[in-house]
This record gives sequence, structure tokens and C-alpha cells, in this order.
Amino acid sequence: MPTLSAPDRDSGPSGALPLTFDRVFRPWRYAVSHSELRLRTVDTEAGDLIEAAFFGVVGMKLKSLYQSLTIDYADRAQTAEILRFADIKEKSAHHVRCLTLHSTGDSGFIACLSFVVRSYPAGSDPARPDNSALIARSNR
Repeated sequence: MPTLSAPDRDSGPSGALPLTFDRVFRPWRYAVSHSELRLRTVDTEAGDLIEAAFFGVVGMKLKSLYQSLTIDYADRAQTAEILRFADIKEKSAHHVRCLTLHSTGDSGFIACLSFVVRSYPAGSDPARPDNSALIARSNR
């Protein structure tokens, strides 16, 4: 069992995790070949679209719909549990970001190598990050 502390806090342009959104999110896409997961807002009346993309995903536990969403780093005990679930060996564990997902009492997690959260104006194409606003990202 890995004996790790929670990873250092990463910062984005608006500060460090946790990020809390009072918006409806759902898993939008998971690409096995790229180990990439995307969560997106689905409430169109808000105007903009928020997308959280996770890269190098090695483990996850997700709900099909989040009425609100808080993304945060896992604490030490949660990190150990997530790494054990994902079968990550101690020598590789320092590369993995263990994140928790909280929504109205329920929780899940994502174990990944990096992440980015962006906001896209209404009507724009999320495939083009040049027209987005960066909310947060991991340093690696």
C-alpha cells in the first residue's frame, strides 16, 4: 500500500482547487485509447459551457449526472484508497492526481495524470480551446 501524502495543490488563473459549480454536469466523453475523460455542463440556460477534461485517466468512479459539482484533491486516506482501487504501484503513484467529485451528498473520484477546466462562450466550439477561458489546470 502506498504511503503518500496528498499531492501539492495546483493552481489555475483563479486559484487552487477546490472548484465548486452550481451547475448540472454529466460525463460527456471517455476515450479509452487516449485515457481521456470529459465532464460538461448540460444546463443550456446558463449561457456558457464548462468542461473539465482529465488526461491519462487510470481509475474513476462516476455518477451519470451531477446536479452540482465540486472538484477537489483527495485527502491522504482517499488518495491511498483511490491508488489501491486503480492498482497503481508506489513507484508510479507520485505522477497520479487523485481528485474527488462531490455532488449533493454523493462522491466519486478520478485518478489521472493531469486535468484542465475551461469555460466556453455560448455557441462556441469546445474542440477549439483558443476561444475558451481557463478556469484551472494541473501544473504537470
